[in-house]
Amino acid sequence: MRAITYFQRTVYFPDKPEKARFFSRLQSGQWEPGTFRNIARFVNGKTTYIDIGGWIGVTPYWAAQTADNVIVVEPDPVCFGILTEMKGANTGEVKLVNAALSQDECLVLNSVGGGFGSSETSALIADDTGMSIEAKTITIPELQAMARTERLCLKIDIEGYEYKVLDQFRAIDRKRTAGVLLAVHPQILAASLSGPAVLRVIRTAAATFRLIRSLRGFRLENPSALWGAIRKSVSKGELSGFDLLFVAR
Repeated sequence: MRAITYFQRTVYFPDKPEKARFFSRLQSGQWEPGTFRNIARFVNGKTTYIDIGGWIGVTPYWAAQTADNVIVVEPDPVCFGILTEMKGANTGEVKLVNAALSQDECLVLNSVGGGFGSSETSALIADDTGMSIEAKTITIPELQAMARTERLCLKIDIEGYEYKVLDQFRAIDRKRTAGVLLAVHPQILAASLSGPAVLRVIRTAAATFRLIRSLRGFRLENPSALWGAIRKSVSKGELSGFDLLFVAR
């Protein structure tokens, strides 16, 4: 195992040479510093931290060092294997769930970049490798029922499928949840749609508005992230992803 220290905590990862560049960015504090600031802000010893889209354990095993307990949801079989391998080497109580967030009974996931294990595994788009799996699913009410504490914090990063689970977001317990960290991927939704580019952008913008509305009852703390993504998309001529933070009112 390889010890990586980032944002004042050390997490042990399997030694993966192909991720050396990413680990370097992580260790230097360049990878998503805002995410870790927010996790540290909302997660304490009385919190169940629910990480939906746990990837290779970067956020859940970091949060586990202060949380009462952590629940990690990850459908990608390669990433889930890494998460499992890490469990014995890291501290904290972590429950691993090999599933995807969805109200459907199962969900087809597509690999990106030649195989599974990428952070970009998606249920909305596929690349030309043609690799796919049928994943088990889990819902927000089921995850909340698994939580050991009354206080919750959720991080959700599901590569575009956030647009398809609005009913799940409406089911988040507004009384128990201190914060929701949501990664939004309009570029993935737009790529999954058909029709002229302008129409796809309009439909994606409308879907993003509905997505934000599905979290009514929380306060959107960083609307500037949305406007910043809009400005960046206009200047680049293509849609850009962004992270939103919803906090208890």
